Amino acid sequence: MSDVITNENVKTLVDALGISKVFAEVLVGRGIDTPEKAEAFLHPSKEMITDPLLLTGMQDAVRRIREAIEKKERIVIYGDYDCDGILATSILYDYFLSLDADVYYHIPNRFEDGYGLKTETLESIAENLFPDLIITVDCGISAVEEAEYLSEVLAIDLIITDHHTLPDILPNVIVIDPKQDEGPAHDLCGAGVAFKLVQALAGLDDAMRYVDLAAIATIADIVPLREENRVIASLGLKKINAHYAVKKGLRMLIESCEIEGDLLASHVGFRIAPKINAVGRIGDASEIVRLFVSDEYIELQGLVDKVTNANELRKSLVSQMYEEALEMLKEADLAVHKVIVLYKESWNIGVLGLVAARLSREYSRPTLLFAGEDVLKGSARAPEGIDLYQTIKASSSVLLGFGGHKGAAGLSVARENLIAARDLMETYLDSVYQEEDFTLRPQCEAEVSADDITIRLAEELSLLEPTGEGNRKPLFKIKSDWCQMGVMGNGAHAKGRLNAQAEIVAFNRAYLQEGIALGLHYDLISECDKEVYKNREKVKLKVSFAVPSAYRRAESNAIAYHRYLRSNVYPETGVAPCTTISFQEIADTLYDDTFGTLFIAFSPETVERFFSNAEMKGKVDRVEYACPVDPARNTLVIAPDFIPIAYKRIILLDTPLTKGYISYLAKHTDAEIYVVKDNYPFRAEIARTDLSFEGIEKTYRAIRSFVFSGNAAASPMEFFEKFPADNIYALISHFYVLYESGSLKVGQGFSLSPQNWTEPSASTIYRRLLALRKQL
Repeated sequence: MSDVITNENVKTLVDALGISKVFAEVLVGRGIDTPEKAEAFLHPSKEMITDPLLLTGMQDAVRRIREAIEKKERIVIYGDYDCDGILATSILYDYFLSLDADVYYHIPNRFEDGYGLKTETLESIAENLFPDLIITVDCGISAVEEAEYLSEVLAIDLIITDHHTLPDILPNVIVIDPKQDEGPAHDLCGAGVAFKLVQALAGLDDAMRYVDLAAIATIADIVPLREENRVIASLGLKKINAHYAVKKGLRMLIESCEIEGDLLASHVGFRIAPKINAVGRIGDASEIVRLFVSDEYIELQGLVDKVTNANELRKSLVSQMYEEALEMLKEADLAVHKVIVLYKESWNIGVLGLVAARLSREYSRPTLLFAGEDVLKGSARAPEGIDLYQTIKASSSVLLGFGGHKGAAGLSVARENLIAARDLMETYLDSVYQEEDFTLRPQCEAEVSADDITIRLAEELSLLEPTGEGNRKPLFKIKSDWCQMGVMGNGAHAKGRLNAQAEIVAFNRAYLQEGIALGLHYDLISECDKEVYKNREKVKLKVSFAVPSAYRRAESNAIAYHRYLRSNVYPETGVAPCTTISFQEIADTLYDDTFGTLFIAFSPETVERFFSNAEMKGKVDRVEYACPVDPARNTLVIAPDFIPIAYKRIILLDTPLTKGYISYLAKHTDAEIYVVKDNYPFRAEIARTDLSFEGIEKTYRAIRSFVFSGNAAASPMEFFEKFPADNIYALISHFYVLYESGSLKVGQGFSLSPQNWTEPSASTIYRRLLALRKQL
């Protein structure tokens, strides 16, 4: 990045605040373009919390609640089973208890009661608790009929506090929903509204007793961390990290997450909130409110254990459902459908949203998952840029109910209307969005050089905390040319060094090392943080996306050859259904769409030949290695290392040695498989390879000596580079022949274990290499 500042706003911030150019550009890019705005954003204070009486309905709610407390009327808080609803309930329940009010609470059961107010549940509350006033938190904004029933039939007053998108008709009761108002409090979560209600009843100082709970909920509910939400989240985390008057149960919950250092928004989102949510996802969450109001150690420890155990079960359920959803996606046609709709009767409705969120991120599609029998209950998530609420609303004529906001929603539908609902959503999406809106486009704040990444920048970026929805952690574009990537850990991750202060880590992307060596250049879209280890400060960049930016064929094809042979070790099982075509016939297999076709190559020569065809350039514009960045788009991948889901066609540009790889693809996908015939790659390398028994046995003895001398490698390519050999292609060939014949075993972490010698003729690859040699 150049040191020349051309943007006047950036220059003003640099001069006024003494910050780096990169940090100033981040701020200006987020609309924080004056010193005054920057000071307010970077240093939230209690004084920034607005007057709660500015919220519509607040004055009427305060008047009715004070009347109920003065008259010793019974109050029931009607909550929700997620983190936001539980903490909102806890805030009001604890506050009313402090007033010695006659107060109870009710948390619905997700499986028995469903979301929001239900007439049957209200009747049960009326019969068992005899309330005079019910106050909802985090729900109720759509409960028009239920509110009327409560008033006219049960003669119970109702105050609704909610934060979800307003329906066309509001319940005819006192309603506090910040969506009714413009201003800094517009995007509060349910617990944020409860916090404001306490502020209106008792003043800001009393409300600040609950700012830590409101902060956890604000971050967990993925509301925009701007304006008042940012103030609440920031002050709440500061209170927790200062160990000041934090509820004992919340402190024990945080300790159970084994978080090192200060609590950050990321800890809340990935460790704390999932535990709070877990109980409601798999069972009854009503007693979890006790975790945030009780002071009894034994009770609290039991509750912490309960949420921890529930979270482990939740992880297992999510993993199983995700795998089942991927299996269903084999039949999906993402070239046609812009929304993913999947249904299985036995799915656990409590974790539908978690799996929908993952699929939505991975496939850049609104995703709706359903469970149930005749009446299906579903959770929906959408990628950034797609308004999920409006999408679902477009199908409201065939739905039984729905609610939510832009990024997340819940809905119910009769099973026979599921396809009709999907089609109405598709029609809406087609009319409002373009094809590129369903393409993964990782956004970065700036392209920076290795010299820009310093301790100072990392410290400045920490001032953006708490980060999350609406205030994302900045992402920076780093060129892979600026760092030498190597494999780390158990061989699953890649790591490189940018400068004396900074390193870059790509978790679960070890393939980057091979891809770069093969000639690909990547834009590494990365987060930037400061880390302190053994009193030594450093900067760590964590890769969020690795986007191929260019491809220039490398001098050596060894990596590609290794991957080509590896693809041929799959067993040949049954019929391998495929259609053989010539290279010239590839275009005839395609339609006009840019979704649904996966091209697979192993040879760099084949890649160059493919892109030399102008017609092909119009079908796919990027070559990738091992894994596609944007699944289901037309993509050419060198040596795939993933299960191809949601592709209509798979075209093998290089002819396999065996049918094993075709069998593997046929087993894992319903795509049409095409194979370019007689386009065997690496002919020159194979022609120079010694395939004699004597040559292979010599390599076998050398590997035994290598292993028994205590040598090791973290990956095949590291082994091939360490192992002394005159011809690396011969070494790779011998390695796979020995592996397939059983003379060599490979364990976890690429641990090599020589076995008894078995003749190479037991290897299918060996026989096919010999047959190919005869054709050369």
